[in-house]
Formats: sequence, structure tokens, C-alpha cells
Amino acid sequence: MKKYNKYIYITLVFIQLACQVAKKPLPKTNQQTSSKPTEDVFSIPTTSAPAASSQPVVAAKPEPVAIIVGTNELKTADLKSAFENQISEDTLTSEAFLEQVINDQRIIADAQKRGYDKTDAFKEEIEGYRGMLAESYLTDSTTIKNLLKETYTWMKEEVRAAHIMYQLSEFADPTDTLAIYNKLIDIRNKALAGEDFAALAQQFSQDKKSNSIGGDLGWFRAMRFLYPLEKAAYTTPIGQVSMPVRTKGGYHLIKVLDRRPYSGSVLVQHILKIVPTNATEAESLKAKATLDSLYNVIKNGESFEDICKKYSDDTKYRNFGGFLPAFGIGGREEVAFEQAAFALQEGEVSKPVRTAIGWHLIKLSKKIPLESFEEASVKLKDKIVTDSRGDVVRENTLNKLKRQMKFVEDEGVVKKAFAAADTNILIKKWNYAINDELVGKTIFSIGSKNYPTKTFFDFAVDHQTFERIPTGYTPTMVMRSFYKKFVENTVKSYAEANLEELNPEFKVLMNEYSTSLLKMELLNDLVYEKSTSDTTGQRLFYEKNKERYQMPERVLATVIASKDAKTVYQVKEVFEKGKPYNLKRLYRTPLYYLKNLSELTPEHKRILVNILDIMRKNKGYVVEIGGYADQHEEDNISAERLEKAKAYLVTNGLSIERIIENDYAKTKQADKFDWAKNQRVAFSFYSNSKKDVEKVFNAKDPNNVIIEDGYFKKGDNKYVDIAKWEVGKQSVVKDGLFADVIIEQVEPARYKTLRECRGQVLVEYQKYLEAQFKADLKNKYPVKLNEEEIQKAIGIKK
Repeated sequence: MKKYNKYIYITLVFIQLACQVAKKPLPKTNQQTSSKPTEDVFSIPTTSAPAASSQPVVAAKPEPVAIIVGTNELKTADLKSAFENQISEDTLTSEAFLEQVINDQRIIADAQKRGYDKTDAFKEEIEGYRGMLAESYLTDSTTIKNLLKETYTWMKEEVRAAHIMYQLSEFADPTDTLAIYNKLIDIRNKALAGEDFAALAQQFSQDKKSNSIGGDLGWFRAMRFLYPLEKAAYTTPIGQVSMPVRTKGGYHLIKVLDRRPYSGSVLVQHILKIVPTNATEAESLKAKATLDSLYNVIKNGESFEDICKKYSDDTKYRNFGGFLPAFGIGGREEVAFEQAAFALQEGEVSKPVRTAIGWHLIKLSKKIPLESFEEASVKLKDKIVTDSRGDVVRENTLNKLKRQMKFVEDEGVVKKAFAAADTNILIKKWNYAINDELVGKTIFSIGSKNYPTKTFFDFAVDHQTFERIPTGYTPTMVMRSFYKKFVENTVKSYAEANLEELNPEFKVLMNEYSTSLLKMELLNDLVYEKSTSDTTGQRLFYEKNKERYQMPERVLATVIASKDAKTVYQVKEVFEKGKPYNLKRLYRTPLYYLKNLSELTPEHKRILVNILDIMRKNKGYVVEIGGYADQHEEDNISAERLEKAKAYLVTNGLSIERIIENDYAKTKQADKFDWAKNQRVAFSFYSNSKKDVEKVFNAKDPNNVIIEDGYFKKGDNKYVDIAKWEVGKQSVVKDGLFADVIIEQVEPARYKTLRECRGQVLVEYQKYLEAQFKADLKNKYPVKLNEEEIQKAIGIKK
């Protein structure tokens, strides 16, 4: 099995799936809990494939067949579905589509006859693809879309809220849950009656981090807290108290204190002086005094980045200029740091700011506004499926599956199953009695399939060995947590295993992928790979069809054309001197040296880096390095300067073949009176490309000269066409331009060699093999057409 085929077809089928999703209408509301959402790609129509029943089954009427190829039948419904998909993607006529279907069915029939669909590799690829495709069908895309819109809407605002929290496990006993809920209702009633919410938070809240400050959570934006808590904060009016809100940690009351538009995010740099937690006041003041001094130095023009690198105690970020990851309101643990950062103007540096770890100087580098929905949604989607919103997606997915697959739970059996565990489960040693009558009772059913309590008990016995059991859990709470996972796993496994029956769209895509993979495998073996590996067949095909591969009469020539004959002459002079062509371009700034010195300075290296950049951008360039010395310097100093400049360029990736070395020593003085100008290394550029010469001559006037070279046949170049086709130089005039045509070689018409036309031969040989293969299949697999059913499916009579 050729692995690359898998990825080709996975891409094609997912593109098709995306197109189908795009055709479906979006939900009409942002709130995933409000009106019933419109059906999306996730939905499993309950009317198309009823669950199995214990009632007597009436014999189903056979589905009508449109085409029979060999012994394979293509049903009318499948033909119609394939045609509808095709017309949304291309412009094939109905007749051409039918011919394509028949050809494909013959190929598939032959692949099946050869056993391609029975190989382990084929089965493995189909199962792997099926798992990936099923995952997309088992994710509630409607909920994700709604959460995306809702979250982005909330991101436009910041909320300041306070809360009162009672801790409670999500698997707590219902009576405990009700008791906590009622306590919070009582507290809420007190707040509504006028009691101070902050005082109530100090008295009742079990959130140790915020109860001492009246439950104040500060300002925050979307995606800061758990989704249920955040939803209450964004949907409760200012000054009002929400109803109790359940999270995994417990129950909360939320009071919204204020709202404001989104403040944006900030990108800041900082310089930190750490103050240990046990430091004295004097030590803290000393750290602040250091930053006061650094603040004044920066104000006087010193680089923030340089000061940071030298003095900051933040070893993680100091070598990066002190840049911290961008953050928004509520994004930093230290409120003082956050407030100072948001109070700055871009480019402004704060005075020392105290936090729990020490003192900071903060520089605001950039304020970042809210992204557009299109830009933000890419990042948001990843977060939505991984943070607490992912719980909403999974819960909605599970509930939909339960409804659509007729999940029925026996609450009495479930309650008894929870009570069956004892304290042994807390030490991972619990087991159940095989003869207990509860073991055989159905705990839930999916469609017509019953799941006995034993399947859940086996799951619990297994999972107790590796699941972490939180401190304070009772045996019943452990069983509740295991049961939740057991239901999720079972429902998802059942849906995945039965998706073809439950969802016709999934079945179509799986059939398309399977048949496409079979088709590609067979064609690959008998046509595509053969066309590239069968060199003898290629040669025979080439010899038999040699007349197709003609090389017309050609000349190898160079054309120089310009509106100015003088320019043509100047270009020709450059070419006549041979490669590399002198571009007459000097790098403006040579490397200047002090007397008798040759070491490279930082400024020299900066210039050499620019030379490297020019050479990288111009692949045809060759650089001349010229070494020079003043009359008063040592004799070998120019050669030393040249060698060190060359070594730097080579060490940093420039090929030695692209360097010309010339030691001019003391022969070319730049200035008789300014000795420093003579103590230098200079650079000039050459090129092996005639197009680079053209660029130089067109630097001031883009249309100054046209240079073309290579092989030309009649019609390729108007100047070559009017010249005599003989070796030598000719001057011609055409359309007001002067041109020199330099013909180096005249090549008579001939057949192309196989090497010269191998690409064309391969394409045509492949088409020949494919046509031959299809002709063989036509004889091998006769076709029977049901015109009436074809008419129903695609609207034509054959």
C-alpha cells in the first residue's frame, strides 16, 4: 500500500466535507442553550436509520439498481448522491459524468477481483481514515460556532465582579448538592435585601484568595475564568447578583460591579530587581534606589535593552530586551504591574513599581487592539475545545448522541450500582460479587443493545487501578466519576462503530474514500508506476511516435536591443571582456583601517554582513575584494586585510568560487593627503548572468536596454527572425530599436532525443497505458444500464 495515496485522498475528502459543512445554514442565535440549533454536519438523522428493534422485522423492499458492472451493483440512491456532489464541484455534463462512473466502477471491480481490498495495509488505511473522519462527525460543530461568536462578543468588554463560593465536588451526593445550593440562595436573598455583598463574602465565601477582599475578582476579560462563572459575569446586569452557578469547584454567587470596553493588550519590557520575601525594608529601598538610578539613565538616552541586559535580575527575559508575552486586563497575577503597564503611553517608561517579587521598571512597547473575528477565531477555536468551554462541547455532543441513538438509563439500577462500592475502592482493591443479581441487570441501553451493570463494574474495577482518587471522595463519589466516563466512552464508541448506519452522509464519504483508494492503488500499479519505471516501454513508445517529438531549426544567440545604438555598443563591450561581467558597481563604504592594523572591527563586520546580504539576493554575483595600503604602511598589510575580510565572508556562507581576490597593495592611492582613505579594503561586483548586466544598464531607465540569450526558433524573437541565420555578429533595426544579434551556433531541425523529450513521452505513454487498460476492462466487465433508474438519478437516458 502506497502511503502517499492516503494523504491525497484524506485531503480531497476533507475538502469535500468542508464544502458540505459550508453549505449548511448557521444557527440563528449566539446562545447554545436557547432555541433549537439548525442541523449541522454532526447531526445524525433519526428518521433515516431507525434503531434495531426486538419487534418482528418486515422484509425491506430491495433498493433499485441503476448500473451493474460485472457482478457489482451501483444503486440508484448512490448514483444520485455522487452526481449531486459532483455538480457542486465541477462542470461535467451528465453524459460525461455517467461515462466516468462506469469507468470507475470497472476499475474498482478489477481491484476487488485482484484482492486489493483484502490486504492488511488497505484495511489499516481505511480504519485510520475512518477514525479521523468519525472524530469530525462526533464533535458538535454547532456548539463550537456558537461559543466562538459568544466569546468574541464578550471579548469586547471587561467586567469587574465579586463572588461568594462554596466548595463542592462535581460528584457530590445530590442531598449535599441541594444543601449547598439552598445556602447560596439564602445568602443571595440577604444581598437582594440590602446586605453588603462584600461583607457577606468575607463571612461566607470559601475562596481563601478573595474572601478577605470582599470576593473581589478585579477586572477581567473573556477566557479568564471557568466558563459557567464567566457566563454569569457577562450576562448579569451591573449591580445585580446571579443565581447560584455550578463549576467543577463548587457553587458561586456572582455580583457584577462594573463593565467597560476592552482595554486591549499590551506588549511590555521590564527590568527587575528581586527583593527576597525575607528582605528588610532597607534592602527593598536599596533595590528601588538602583532602579531609580537606571530610570534616570534611560531618561537621558541610554538604551532600555542594553540596561536590561546588564542589570535585570529576570534571567529568562533580560537577554531579549526584557520583553514579556503580551497580556490583557486580568492577564497578570500582580495587579500593580498590570495597572502600571496599562497607564503608560507607547514608548514611556514607568518609575519603579513594587510587586511581590521585587521592583520593576516597565516600558510600554505597544498597545494591541482587539483582533477581527476572522483573525481571533483561529486561536479561539483551539482554546474553546481545550479549556472549560470544551466541557460544554463534550456535554452537548454526548446529549445529542444520547437522544439520537435512543439512550435509555435505568435510574434505579444506576443508584444501586453507585451504592455497591465500599471503602476498598479508595485503596484500589474493590471488586464485585459475580452472583449478585444487580450484575445482570441492564444499567442502560442504546437502541436495541442492552448494557448490563457488569460492564460498568468491570470498567470501575479496571479504572480504580490507575485513576487518581481525590482526597475527600467517598466510594459513591468515585463510582459517580467512573460512571460518567463509562457512559461517555460507551456512547462515543457505539456512535463511531455505527456511523455508516446512523449517518448517510458519513457512509457516502467512507464509500468514496474506500473506492477512490482502491482505484488509485490499481491505477498506480498498472499505469502510473509502470509509465515511470518501464524504460523499455518508454523507448518503444518514443521510437514508434518519433514524429511527434520534433526539434525545429534553432540558433544559439544573444540579443542586445536599445533605442540608443551607443548603449548597445557599451553592453557589447562588457560581454566581449568575458565572464564574470564587470557590473561597474562598487560598494559605497570600504573597510577603513588604522595604520598597520588588519583586525576586523564591529563596524567592518556590519559592512561585511551587508555584502553577504547582497550576494544572497543576487545568485549570479561575484565579488572582488581589493586590498589597499598607504605608502607609509608595512608592505604585507594590504594582503592581511584582504585575507581576513575574505575569511569572514567564507565562514559566513559565501562560496570561495564567488570571490575574486586582488591585492592592489600601494599601487592605487585614493587620496595623496588623506592617508586614512588609502588604508582600506574595497568591494566591487561582477556577475555571470547577462540579466544582471541588463539590470545595471536599466537602473535609471527601466526600458533602456533589452538583453536576451539562449536558443531561439522562428517566432521566438523579432530581432533574431530578421537576422541572417549564420554564425557571427549582426546589427538590425526593428520598431525604432537598434539591436545587435550575436549568433554563436546554428542548429538544423532534427528529432528530439529521448532525454530531451522524456517528460512529454512520460505523459503520453501514461495516457496510452491508461487508455489500453480501460479498453481491457471494457471487455472484461460488461455493463448493464437501467435507463429508467439512471433517468431518476441524473436525468439522462442512455
